[in-house]
Amino acid sequence: MEFLVLKWLHIGAMFMATALAVGPFVVLYLVARTGDLLSIRRTFSFSTTIGRIGGAMYGLGILFGIVAALTGAIDLTQKWLLTAYVLVVVLGVNGLLAERWMGRVHAAAEADGSDDVHRLVRSPSAVTLLSVMVVVTLAVIFVMVVKPTLA
Repeated sequence: MEFLVLKWLHIGAMFMATALAVGPFVVLYLVARTGDLLSIRRTFSFSTTIGRIGGAMYGLGILFGIVAALTGAIDLTQKWLLTAYVLVVVLGVNGLLAERWMGRVHAAAEADGSDDVHRLVRSPSAVTLLSVMVVVTLAVIFVMVVKPTLA
């Protein structure tokens, strides 16, 4: 029973973390594309707080996952788990880069730099960050659900 509760907490925390990472980034990107500096300033002012809460949820999810695995006698060095660890690190690095992009857009909007905002939003980095976030998140979910045997 304890294992199932911990597993449920792990899954719930990770879903919350994903919701707080992907959803807001999509909204912020779309708001930035409008070029409306007032809207960008207001919306992006929440990005740091949302990022911190999302990061905390990822941390809790990882903690609950480790404790659940140990409680459920799951070997933490199984290949599918090692793959998940690597994917989560990639997701974390991508999240830090996305946070940096959001900070630059927010700073440009605060400085009334519509040209800078336009350049940042139209740069391929924003779409790349979003694409990586979605693809790696789906890959983590696949690995955690399917638990593929890897050669």
